[in-house]
Amino acid sequence: MARKFVLVEPKSTHLHVYSSFTIPRLGVILLGTMLRDRGWDVRVYIEDVAPVDMKEVLSADIVGISTLTSTAPQSYRLAKIVREAGIPVVIGGTHVSFLPDEALDYSDYVVRGEGEETLFELLDAMEGRGDMEKILGLSYWKNNRKAHNPDRPLKEDLDSNPIPDYGIVEGWDTQKRGLISIATSRGCPFTCTFCSVPGMYGHGFRMHSIERVIEEIRVNNPKYVFFADDLFTANRKRTKDLLKRMIAEGLTPEWGAQIRTETAFDPELLDLMKASNCFNVFIGFESINPQTLDLFNKRQTYEKIVRSVEAFNKHGIRIHGMFVVGADTDDKATIFETARLAREWNLQSIQLMILTPLPGSPDFDHFYATGNRELLYKDWSLYDGHHTVYRPKNMTAYELNEAAIAAMEDFYSWKNIARSAMRRDYYSTLIQFGAKNLLKNWRRENNSFLEELRSTVFEKAEEGNESSSQNPRTNRVGVPRFILDSELGSGLVAFFARLGSSVVPFSESPPDGQEDPTALSRIRGKVDCIVLPVMERARQGEEEFFQKIESLKQWMNQHKQSAPTAVSLFLDKQDGSLYSSLAQLGAFFTKDLDRVHQAYKETMAGIRTIRPSSVDEVKPVMVQLAP
Repeated sequence: MARKFVLVEPKSTHLHVYSSFTIPRLGVILLGTMLRDRGWDVRVYIEDVAPVDMKEVLSADIVGISTLTSTAPQSYRLAKIVREAGIPVVIGGTHVSFLPDEALDYSDYVVRGEGEETLFELLDAMEGRGDMEKILGLSYWKNNRKAHNPDRPLKEDLDSNPIPDYGIVEGWDTQKRGLISIATSRGCPFTCTFCSVPGMYGHGFRMHSIERVIEEIRVNNPKYVFFADDLFTANRKRTKDLLKRMIAEGLTPEWGAQIRTETAFDPELLDLMKASNCFNVFIGFESINPQTLDLFNKRQTYEKIVRSVEAFNKHGIRIHGMFVVGADTDDKATIFETARLAREWNLQSIQLMILTPLPGSPDFDHFYATGNRELLYKDWSLYDGHHTVYRPKNMTAYELNEAAIAAMEDFYSWKNIARSAMRRDYYSTLIQFGAKNLLKNWRRENNSFLEELRSTVFEKAEEGNESSSQNPRTNRVGVPRFILDSELGSGLVAFFARLGSSVVPFSESPPDGQEDPTALSRIRGKVDCIVLPVMERARQGEEEFFQKIESLKQWMNQHKQSAPTAVSLFLDKQDGSLYSSLAQLGAFFTKDLDRVHQAYKETMAGIRTIRPSSVDEVKPVMVQLAP
């Protein structure tokens, strides 16, 4: 009897407007086909297609699990169950390829990178026909310690792999569903900072032969093909040759693919796309903000975006616009303007993905390795592009998450749906209606998450209200004198003035122990809150300033009982902590975050330093308290 290998791809957590049109990723299908061809009894479960049969899983000789970052927790839960049953577990996929140490806490083996050759060398070694230490791309347990063999070079001969057989996927019927995914290449030559694809598949562009792609279309005979390449038109000549061959062979099902804006500037390619029955394109516009495009290293301009949209609209090719929001150069206005322009451009569908530091991406290294970001969550299930997991620069985490969802709701409005229906574009009408319901469901399921983000903005104000319930509101905020004497000082005074509040200076108790008329105990009840500056370390030239902050911190610890509610004001992080701190302070004086946001833009957005200034340079209007 053949040995049984069960492959599982856990359910995706992504909010996607095409969720109702499930197109499985190819990894487990390809590996399952190769295992079957080598005599294994194979079961492939893709949870987006059909539920996983745990009886089958627990009857396997080996279980393989494919993992994305957002599905890692459920992958690990499954792996734990399987291991406890005494069945070896092999985990692969993008997430674990970059975090094999983590994955080995839940599995026996981790196949890093492209897994075809590594997996089969592993199976041979498990049966005594190979040396585990020589298997490139493998992480495993050796003498109760984690071992990581060198990486495996990327596979060059893609045609040596068989055509993935969708028939081995439990619950899948290609003819009934009418659609499949075909990967004609691997790799991406671009270096977008938020993307993990080059880290996984390289910057080189490796291709299947055109003969092989044509054969794959012919064998499956689908009504719709999604070309699952990371960039279908990376080599435009080869793409043209493929499309010409599809036309000549009469193999022109409706198709879609991920492309870049440059595709639209090649008239011959556009004509061939239309003639070969291109139904829709998925374009990574990423942003309408030129500064954000530069920050992402996108190598495209706003003007190119507009021109590409016009060209595709002219050819009658539908556009799914993909955007990433929440960069250091973005604010709420940028997000809502993105949705407005998408409507104006007559895009059929959009997705606004919140910037997320995925393992394998340059942003992951920037956020985690350098510590330049204040991360709010390490729960991988939230790393799906629809949950804010870090503190952005020009918004609070709550404002970013709320704006991303609300802007999509603006796009998928009844008005926009009706406009598509009136044009008799029933496909777009269906997609937009489905997306509207999807967003409604997302809000219901994530209400507690949004409330948790919101509470981080208002919790200090609510604490202040509770602790000073017997004192009237003062509309005043206490600020250390040495902060007011820095370049930040005048901006703070103007910021609070725009919120209808005023600044009260205070200082720590003098070294000789004499009473200071503006010490913390003297301003309790006379301010709603105080600013507590925070610096992690002293930069060159700011040692004296840093020492004042440390002295104030010590003094505060000694007078916690008599001090008003304190809000930390982060001064040396370039990660949005300044804005988030000011939003918490602003919440004492208004519940209108839009008002806080506007006050910040008008007074603080350009201030990123706390270098001491002379007293003459800072002339705030302050409230002086009598002793």
